[in-house]
Amino acid sequence: MGLGGYLAAKSEADHYTRELKREQDEIISVPDTEAAEVAEILAQYGIEPNEYAPVVNALRRRPQAWLDFMMKFELGLEKPDPRRALQSAFTIGISYIIGGLVPLLPYMFIPVAMKAMFASVIITLIALLIFGYAKGYFTGSKPIKSALQTALIGAIASAAAYGMAKVIQG
Repeated sequence: MGLGGYLAAKSEADHYTRELKREQDEIISVPDTEAAEVAEILAQYGIEPNEYAPVVNALRRRPQAWLDFMMKFELGLEKPDPRRALQSAFTIGISYIIGGLVPLLPYMFIPVAMKAMFASVIITLIALLIFGYAKGYFTGSKPIKSALQTALIGAIASAAAYGMAKVIQG
């Protein structure tokens, strides 16, 4: 999963670099077309031609500012942090390890499988409630509702996985 996070962030950075190069080339090869695109973008914000013409001309005199404007307002792209790919890989990898340990811990300490499974279900539900509550609290949602949703979705996913394992097992 960490590798997937790394590759996703790396792909995003590669996409940004390709689009940056394409915009640079367009500003050089078809500046009038690019200037018309700037005017069109500004017009979408209700700015009149007599108001946006000086902005378009100012951007034409500042190629880097023009390029930054096109990347942000035409393509909706922000320059990605170069460290993001490694940070993403590390964060996702550690999260999966910790998240995976929660339901497995009871099996490490309780020798009877059925008792360990019962403990695992309880501990996992408590962890999901805590995580859901924290998610709701930090995102400005209703924490109790977020906790219950997270626990319910986790319970359904766990039940589905358990059911599939039972079917495959025979």
